[in-house]
Amino acid sequence: MVSPLSNSTATSVKWGQSAKTQKAGKRTAESAMTDGFIERIKEHAKEDAKQGVYMSKGFTQFHLAHMKQCVSPDRSGPKAEVMSAIQAALKEPHPLLQALEIILDKLSGGGSAKLKISGIHQSAEVFAPNGESIAFYSSNNGWMDIQTKEEHKFFSETASAYLQAYRAARAEMKAAAEVPAAESTASFDTRI
Repeated sequence: MVSPLSNSTATSVKWGQSAKTQKAGKRTAESAMTDGFIERIKEHAKEDAKQGVYMSKGFTQFHLAHMKQCVSPDRSGPKAEVMSAIQAALKEPHPLLQALEIILDKLSGGGSAKLKISGIHQSAEVFAPNGESIAFYSSNNGWMDIQTKEEHKFFSETASAYLQAYRAARAEMKAAAEVPAAESTASFDTRI
């Protein structure tokens, strides 16, 4: 346990690693963009085009669920561990005597966190195993997830695939609407 009366302002605390979350750290946008996923994007885009809605709620939910499953790092485990560490630090006898800075090495999944704790305010930043920041906590505002490079890449690639499919569906609908109009004009008789 970290004592607020110690001379050191940084203390390492070791946490276990889970095989499941270690695998999650190696997820990439490329591996999530499977042929089946692209086909589902096209289906959503085509249906959305028929409805006249760009990126419907259904598509957005599908997209985010796939990203969370295939690309996003585990945030829930490290967040719970950070909150536990904050609560433990606040139970120390003299939390107001000095602000503590705690470095949590090896959160589950191999990530880490940096906490700043005082009796008045607590904050934490959670890092993925590759050192990338994935979440931030402030006792004033709660948790905020920070988008990783792979999540950003996934969003960009998914949005691009969706846009292409949506435009193709709209062009197909427009072409289908113009064909009957051209046929009816061609058969018009102007004789008196």
